[in-house]
Amino acid sequence: PRAQVEEALDFAGFIAFACKTRSDSPMVVSALLESAHAVGMLTGDAPLTALHVAKEVGICAEGRPELLLAEGQGQGEPPRWVRAVGGSDATVAPFDAASVRALAADHDLMATDASLDAAVEASGGAVLGDLDCFKVFARMHPQGKARVIRMLQERNGRRVLMCGDGGNDVGALKQADVGLALLSGYGDQNTSGGDAKGAEGQRPGPADGQQGGEVAEGPGAAKAEEALNRQTMELARKAAVAAQLQRAALSAKQKELQASQARWIQEALDARAQQGLENGVWAHVEILKQVTNRMRKELNDERRRLQALHGNVYDAQKDALAKMTAELGADSDLPLVRPGDASVAAPFTSRSPSVRNIVDLIRQGRCTLLSALQQQQIMMLESLINAYVLSALSLEGARSSERQMIASSWLLMTASIAFSYATPVDKMHPERPLRRLFHPAIFVSMAGQAALHLYCMRSAVNMATEEMGPAKLAEVVEFHRRERLREMKEAQQEKAMEEGDWVAASLAIWSTPFLPNLLNTCVFLVETSQCVAVLLVNYKGRPWMKGITENHALFLSVFATVVACAVLSWSVFPELNELIHLAPFPDDGFRWRVMFLVFVSLGGTFVWDRICIKVFAPNVFQAMVDEAMSVKLTDLLPAVQSLGKVLIVLVVLGSGNIFLMVGGYFLWKRINAAKQPAVAP
Repeated sequence: PRAQVEEALDFAGFIAFACKTRSDSPMVVSALLESAHAVGMLTGDAPLTALHVAKEVGICAEGRPELLLAEGQGQGEPPRWVRAVGGSDATVAPFDAASVRALAADHDLMATDASLDAAVEASGGAVLGDLDCFKVFARMHPQGKARVIRMLQERNGRRVLMCGDGGNDVGALKQADVGLALLSGYGDQNTSGGDAKGAEGQRPGPADGQQGGEVAEGPGAAKAEEALNRQTMELARKAAVAAQLQRAALSAKQKELQASQARWIQEALDARAQQGLENGVWAHVEILKQVTNRMRKELNDERRRLQALHGNVYDAQKDALAKMTAELGADSDLPLVRPGDASVAAPFTSRSPSVRNIVDLIRQGRCTLLSALQQQQIMMLESLINAYVLSALSLEGARSSERQMIASSWLLMTASIAFSYATPVDKMHPERPLRRLFHPAIFVSMAGQAALHLYCMRSAVNMATEEMGPAKLAEVVEFHRRERLREMKEAQQEKAMEEGDWVAASLAIWSTPFLPNLLNTCVFLVETSQCVAVLLVNYKGRPWMKGITENHALFLSVFATVVACAVLSWSVFPELNELIHLAPFPDDGFRWRVMFLVFVSLGGTFVWDRICIKVFAPNVFQAMVDEAMSVKLTDLLPAVQSLGKVLIVLVVLGSGNIFLMVGGYFLWKRINAAKQPAVAP
C-alpha cells in the first residue's frame, strides 16, 4: 500500500522536469497570426501547463484574462466559466452558448474534454459551432482532438492544419485537411538559440481584442515572418558550412584509413606467422575482411564524431559544448531521430526540430494551387486557339508550315516548362488566392479571353483571304494537292524511323515542301502572339508566388517570343522570314492592322482579366495591385542580368572561338566558387 511505501521517509527536495519549447515556435505562431491564420492548441496536458506553453509561444496574449470552461459543481449542474489562473474555483459567469463569441472578444477561452462534453449536452450541440473561439483545449483524449477538428471543418467551414508527434495525435492528423508529423528524438535541440521576443521586448502573440484569423496591422506587422526568413537563411548557411567541413574531414579520414590498410594487412600476416599459422589464400581473404570491417567501423565512428561536432546548427552554446566533447574524445549521445505513429498517419513529416515547416507547407501549397489552376486555364485556352486555327486553315485549303511549328514550339515549350517551376514567395499574404476553376473571376475571364482570341483570329483570316483573293487561294490548294505533302512526309518519316536515323527524320520534316502565303503568315503571327498572351495574362504570381520577372526562364522565353513576332512582322531579317516560310505583307497598312490584332490579343485580354478579378474578387485584386505598386526598378535588375547572360552566351557560342568558350567556362566556374560560403579554419 502507498501508506507503507511512503512511511519513514526523509525530505530531500523536489525534482522538476521541464519540456522546453523550440526557440523558433513563437516566431512561427506570430507569422501565422500576422497572415490571418487562427492558431489553437490541442493537448492532453493539464490546463495550467497548456496555458503556460500557449503564452510562451504566443497563442495566448500576455496580460489578457483567461477563462476556463469547467464542469458543474454538482451532479447535473451546467458547466460554468472560471478563472484559469489563481486557484479559485468560483464561477465567473454561467455558461451560455450564445455568449461564447462575446466572451472571446475580451478573454482567451480554454476548455477540457470533459467540460466540452458537458457544454455540448447543456447547449444541445450549439457550442460546437463556436469552437473557433477557443484558444486552448487541454486534457483532450485522442477522440476528442479529432472531434474538435471535425467540428471546425463542418460547423465553421475552416481548413485545418494539424501538427503532432505522438500516437494520440493520429486521429486528429488524419481528420485534418493537412497533417504534419514531428519526429521525436531530437532532445533539447533548438531550445536555446534565438530570442523568442519581439522587437519591443514582448513575446509575439495576438494583440488585445485580436482573434485568430484577423490581420495584424501597424509597424509590428509582418516582423515575425521576416525574422523567421532571416533565421532560415542563417541556418541554411550554417548547414552548408557544416556539411562542407564534414565532407572535408571525412575525405581526409578515408585517405588516412586507405594509407593504413596495407600496414594493417601486413601486421595481421606477421601475427599469423608468429603463431605458426599458414598464410594461404583463405587467410588473406579473412584478413582483408577484418581490415575492411575495421575501416568501416572507424569511418562510422568518425562520421558520428563529425555529426556531434558540426551537426547542431540551432543552438550555439550546445554546439560549442558538443565540439569540446568531441575534441576530447568523450562519448556523446546523439539524438536518435525516429518516425512514430504520427508519421504513418500524416501526409507530411518534418525532419527538423522545429514547426517552421508549417509556414513552408502553406507557402508551397498556395503556389501549387495557383500553378495547377493557371496551367488548366492555359491548356484550355491554347487548345481552343489551336483547334480554331486548324479549322480555319483547313476550310481555306491551307495548313501550317512544319518550320513555323518547330520555331514557335521551341519558345513556347520553354515557357511552359518554366511555368511549371513556379516558386513560392517568402511571405504569407493575409489574402487567400482563388482556389476554384469555376469561380466567376476565373470562368468569366476565360470566356472573355476566348472570345477576344477567336475574334482576332477570325479577323486575321478574313483580312488575309480578302487580300489574297480567290486566285491565290486556289493556287495554295492546288499546290497542296499536287505535292501530296502528307503522304510524302509520312513515307519519309517511316523510312527514316525504320532505319533508326533520327537526324534523317528531323531533316525530312524540315525539308517538307511548303508554299508561303499571306493567310498562313497572318495566322502564324496572331496565333503565336495569342499563345504568349495566354501565358502573360493568366500567370498571376505575387503575392502568393514569384512574379513573371522573377521566373527568369519564363520571362526570357516570353520576351523572346514577343520580340520574334515583332521582328518577323517587320521583316527585319528577310532571310529569317524566308527560312520559316513567311510571306511578305503587301503594305504597311496591312502590317499595322495585323499588329493591332496582336495588341488586342495581348492588351485586351489582360485588361478583361483584371476587370473580372476586380468585379468578382476585389480583395484579390487589391492584393495584386498592392504588390504591383511595391515593385521598384531595382527589382527588375536580376531579370535584365539574366537576359544579358543569355545574350553573352549566345555571342560566345556564335563566335565559334574555342578559346573564348573555354575561357568563359572557367570564368563561370570561378564566379560560382566565389559565391560558396567561406569555411572557418
